[in-house]
Amino acid sequence: MEDSKGSSSIPMASKEGNEKTENSSTSKPPVKPKGKRNIMLERFQNYQHKPPVSRYTYKPELFFFYGTLTDPLQLQQVLQLPEPPILKPARVPSRKIMLWGQYPTLVNGTFDDFVDGMAYFVETEEQLKMLQHYETDAYVVVGARIIVDGEKVGGCAFEWLGDKGELREGSWSLKEWKEGVEEEMASHFRPVLE
Repeated sequence: MEDSKGSSSIPMASKEGNEKTENSSTSKPPVKPKGKRNIMLERFQNYQHKPPVSRYTYKPELFFFYGTLTDPLQLQQVLQLPEPPILKPARVPSRKIMLWGQYPTLVNGTFDDFVDGMAYFVETEEQLKMLQHYETDAYVVVGARIIVDGEKVGGCAFEWLGDKGELREGSWSLKEWKEGVEEEMASHFRPVLE
């Protein structure tokens, strides 16, 4: 039976002797019949014994971190690494920091703006997923020009995805954040006075 395009979904018969071509694992591939070709059938026959090729393979990416993940111990915990990672000082141009509550967010800036932070190679797709979970859906991974050791290289960063109306101007310091975390932790262990 032919469809509207004129191709047949049934193997075509050979013109010499009107015998159907057969494909068996022990015989040679069938000779292509003369006449109209069924390209989809040919492709299916060619690929039916080959393993599927993955369309996506994760490639390690250099990431720029500018907030809590600039702390090697925090990054170690998020990525479940056996030891603290080695981070390299880095900078991204034409971006700036705004605050979402107490947390810094990366947003587009002017030509003169830049943000200092740390760079680290995210080696696996699993690590990327851990980072995305940590950053929440308020952030999205974007391409970024990263300056490391005076050289501009391509990489990625987590950028604010939400409503910019939720952000405010301000600065952020890893040292102040760590002191705040330590103070909060200490407050949980202070004796309660009666």
